[in-house]
Amino acid sequence: MGVAVSAKLGKVFVSNVDGQSISVIDSKTNQVIDTLAIKGSPVGLALAPDSSVLYVADWFADQVLAINTSNLQEQEAVAIGQAPAGLLVSKDGKRLYVANRDSNDIGVIDTVDLSVIARIAVSKHPYSMALSPSGATLYAVNVQSNNVSVIDTVSNRVSKTIKVGEHPYSAAVSADGAHVYVTNTQSDDVSVIDTAQQKVITTIAVGAYPEGIGFDNTTQQIYVTSWADNLVSVIDALSNKVMASIATGLQSRAFGQFILEATN
Repeated sequence: MGVAVSAKLGKVFVSNVDGQSISVIDSKTNQVIDTLAIKGSPVGLALAPDSSVLYVADWFADQVLAINTSNLQEQEAVAIGQAPAGLLVSKDGKRLYVANRDSNDIGVIDTVDLSVIARIAVSKHPYSMALSPSGATLYAVNVQSNNVSVIDTVSNRVSKTIKVGEHPYSAAVSADGAHVYVTNTQSDDVSVIDTAQQKVITTIAVGAYPEGIGFDNTTQQIYVTSWADNLVSVIDALSNKVMASIATGLQSRAFGQFILEATN
């Protein structure tokens, strides 16, 4: 379910919730090269900026695991809120944000000593998050409340709550930070939020039950995985129109970072 991509390591990490494991894939050969057993239930994944640490949200154990990517050995487990799902690391790598679905808050972890420094109350069932390019604003997607909480990362407080579509799942931010794109699984569309106006300015119809979403900074395109239609919708960010639909395997999902951007 969860995906984290490292251009530096040339690896893709994928969480297997039912299999209680994490698959490690070589991004060049697209072959599984390692499997890490997890005693709990891994959901969201996130990498440190230098790819040295993989953070894993352990859903049933209410904790986050920090794993050394050089040897895939568990470093430490951090107790957090109930049913942690989405994970996001700050631009400077100093903070790890955790969406605690069943305790309805966002946990903030200091990555240096792995201490919990804040718990930010949001709406019902936060599941995933997106961060502005500057790192000053965090967007938390609240599944049951059909809204997005806008969080100031300096004060760790909610500054605005924005209504979106039905049963929102994931979010992505444009390269310039001007727009936030939110998948709505039960209205089969993507809400486009203008971050200056702090409101939805349009919606884009996509495949059935859209879940994962990613913004490609190079092409200015948005990729949306549709679980029920077995496809990926490619959206032009300038026109907010679907350019193409790419057929995939059954029940395509992508939760987290699934776009591998080229490096020099």
